[in-house]
Amino acid sequence: MEGDKYIILLLDDQFLEIKIKEVLSGFPEYKLLFSLDDASLPSGKNNTLVITTLLPSLGDNYNPLSEIKRKFPWINILVITEPENSFRIFETFKAGANGFCLKSESALEFAHHVDAMFKLGNSVSISLLPLLIKNYQKLSIVEEVLTVKELNIAKEISAGLSYKLIADRVGISIDGVRFHIQKIYRKLEINSKGELIALFLSNKDSN
Repeated sequence: MEGDKYIILLLDDQFLEIKIKEVLSGFPEYKLLFSLDDASLPSGKNNTLVITTLLPSLGDNYNPLSEIKRKFPWINILVITEPENSFRIFETFKAGANGFCLKSESALEFAHHVDAMFKLGNSVSISLLPLLIKNYQKLSIVEEVLTVKELNIAKEISAGLSYKLIADRVGISIDGVRFHIQKIYRKLEINSKGELIALFLSNKDSN
């Protein structure tokens, strides 16, 4: 029907799905779908929104939202996430998602995000903006702040190599590898191997 707004829910959190359904039930213009293969899905119109918790996986190049944007370039995507996923959020932003909100936001705040997605085509939680900017800055300076040896070790860690194998390749001790990894974390302001992997997945020019 003309004027209807279609929302496809692609969620991996059953409690969150119930909460979202309750919020959206107060808006009769929103028509809920649960699959991109639904026959009711309109094409070529700016009246369809995917709401999802899907994020790119760590350790490989799979990004589910890239595939959605490839098949349905007219569809807007609102990602519901947590601040600690900021690296994966940035990768999803690069894939074409144009909205981000937090799971912890109120029903009113969530409804505002959905409305903004339909009216403006984008919406980002204020608290997530600094994280996206910070990650963009990290990607642009990673090769500037790391030494050649640190960069090589970071790439080897991101590729899943063991400390022993890295030590053999670089020509240092295992304790030396640990020392350099701590320096890498401090320089890039990260705290885990997962963040390092996500950073190098995003910074494809360095791989």
